[in-house]
Amino acid sequence: MSGASERLLTYLGPSGSFTHAAVDLLDTPWPGRVEARESVADVIFSVESGEADAGVVPLETSVEGDVSSTIDELIFRSSMCFINEELVVPINYVVAASAGTRANAIDTLVTTTVAAAQCRRFIEGAGVRVELVDSIAAACRRVSDDSADSIAALATTKAAHLFALATVRSVAEDHSGIATRMALLKRTLAHQTGHDRTVVVVTPIGDRTGVLADILGCFAAQDIALTAISSRPLRTRAGEYCFLLTARSHLSDARLQQTLRAVAALPAEIKLLGSFPLPVDADTRRVAEAAPPGSVGTATLDDWIDSLLHPEKLGL
Repeated sequence: MSGASERLLTYLGPSGSFTHAAVDLLDTPWPGRVEARESVADVIFSVESGEADAGVVPLETSVEGDVSSTIDELIFRSSMCFINEELVVPINYVVAASAGTRANAIDTLVTTTVAAAQCRRFIEGAGVRVELVDSIAAACRRVSDDSADSIAALATTKAAHLFALATVRSVAEDHSGIATRMALLKRTLAHQTGHDRTVVVVTPIGDRTGVLADILGCFAAQDIALTAISSRPLRTRAGEYCFLLTARSHLSDARLQQTLRAVAALPAEIKLLGSFPLPVDADTRRVAEAAPPGSVGTATLDDWIDSLLHPEKLGL
């Protein structure tokens, strides 16, 4: 493309979605055009084909984990599309209405099934009628086109701004702290910063006991920390899996290169999904803060096991 203003970035639409909001969080503001696509596959294809210079897709939610549609597209259908940046978008819904609308005058909320589910307590407490539409953008358009001051949209801040709606209530979701991790995709790798992550897919050749332990041992031998491990079923071989690994390193690191050589020699096949900067404030929570309720540490582990095996000791 001829210039910065002609560069195209695509994102999973529609307009006003959380993925659209992620574009505003890029480390370097996008200088060119920004367009929505209907599916994750469309975004990835636009980048890989060269139609777009970059794309933004959801990668992981703090509630449901990996976004399967994105992970599967990157693993099984693309070959030259790499994660260049991670963007953490807080999941926040607002009540948006025409300027001058009072909160106590609202009797109808227009929104989507997903938003309604995540704001159930607010909706029940407000005692309003809910009108469901296909997208957050459609909800805001419906309110914008209606002159009544008794109707509002349960929407994202991004969508409210796009349709020039005023925020009547800034927090409507049931649970705070929920976020979605988005990925900026490009056809080339991001440069090494010294504070990076690399995501690889490892597909073992042959089915044998202990293969995952062998893979992890290759990373441990080079003192490379893994921050995430998951598996995906292979589409072509029933009952067999590939492993998605996130390492705290960059492909430029000689230690990581040596690790990948060792993994390939097991034998296994390796695919790179990205090597990119890690946000400075990422992974700062201590284990005690991040662990699920009911988790225990070394000090109480033995007592915990004993109580589970012998519930009568707890009076159960």
